[in-house]
Amino acid sequence: MPAKPSRYCPKCKTVHDKECPKSNWKNRKNNGSYGQGRGGRPWRRKRKAVMERDLYLCQMCRSNNVLTSVDLHGPNAGICDHRIPKCEGGTDDDSNLQTLCKKCSEIKTLQESQRGRGG
Repeated sequence: MPAKPSRYCPKCKTVHDKECPKSNWKNRKNNGSYGQGRGGRPWRRKRKAVMERDLYLCQMCRSNNVLTSVDLHGPNAGICDHRIPKCEGGTDDDSNLQTLCKKCSEIKTLQESQRGRGG
């Protein structure tokens, strides 16, 4: 079997047969943030639980007596929205989360951004 080809390392500007000895990507300690945030498994579980609680219906449409169903994934995927945005002191608590359709999410985001700019 042929040997692994040498690779140029932009960090130390040399060629190595193996990993760069100055590289520390394997040595980085997990600071407890892996899998956290809106892309991690805990967020995906919370998002699913909120959508199940809301019966996969857009809560903003529902407040206007319109039933708009959303999906967990795909082209009709719903948004797990913060009622009070995190930048305004909201939390990831279930009571501060709601299911929205894409249209309502865009409207709410536009209103929040205008409010943030003083418009």
